[in-house]
Amino acid sequence: MPTAERSQLLHDATVTKRTDFGHGYFELFLDCPALASQLQAGQFVNLKVQPGFWPLLRRPFSSFDLLRDVRGKATGITILGHVVGLGTGMMAKMEPGARVNLNGPLGHGFEPPADPATRIIMVGGGIGLAPFLHLSRQWSPDKRELILLAGGRSQRDLSFMKRFGDSGAQAMLATEDGTAGVKGRVTVLLEAELKALKGKPAVVYTCGPWAMMAAVAQLCQQYNTPSFASLESVMACGFGVCNGCVAKVKADTEQGFRYAKTCVEGTVMDCAQLVW
Repeated sequence: MPTAERSQLLHDATVTKRTDFGHGYFELFLDCPALASQLQAGQFVNLKVQPGFWPLLRRPFSSFDLLRDVRGKATGITILGHVVGLGTGMMAKMEPGARVNLNGPLGHGFEPPADPATRIIMVGGGIGLAPFLHLSRQWSPDKRELILLAGGRSQRDLSFMKRFGDSGAQAMLATEDGTAGVKGRVTVLLEAELKALKGKPAVVYTCGPWAMMAAVAQLCQQYNTPSFASLESVMACGFGVCNGCVAKVKADTEQGFRYAKTCVEGTVMDCAQLVW
């Protein structure tokens, strides 16, 4: 019998464009049609910045946007980055024509609720907003109700939000210093949305700093609304070998939990099952 066709995991991609948003935030546009045709929102890729052994480890990134040609065929993806070290610093200086190697798609993406009338509330903080542009593009054609709640310390942490303008999601902002949107943390917006549901079915998806996601999970539990978190971890291998990305999940063990490998059991996990 013929063997089942296996998805390609290693991809050479060409940088076609780089956008600088200021304050260390940037977007890389990558030509990689084979990968783009497979990748679902919430999955990730492990990116090798340059050939050789330095930097040694690949960097994990969710897809920010899915690129299509005039016929609607997937041609590539974009990556939203923020300079925090050597690897992202090198990426922020890449010019069109630069080549990178991508390992993906990896992990499990977001699953849409079975009922198309369910309100979808996406809650992101800073760079954690990255997977929600792809998610909005993926689900808005189904006429689902998409709400995006974006939080940051300041307006400078949300300078890329203009990219969501044609995504099909209704976006609301919150900043801790009040320079954009509501003054306060993004959970202020979330609580208002949960209070306004009044029995309407909804599901919450979140990505960002751990403390923010923990607060989102607590609010959703309080308002009896299911929630799922896309965990941000350093995933050196992406295949569950190195054990560097584990998260505690509830389990029937003596300790009451077990360690789940984010790269293969996530990145999207049920907030009710996570040990915050």
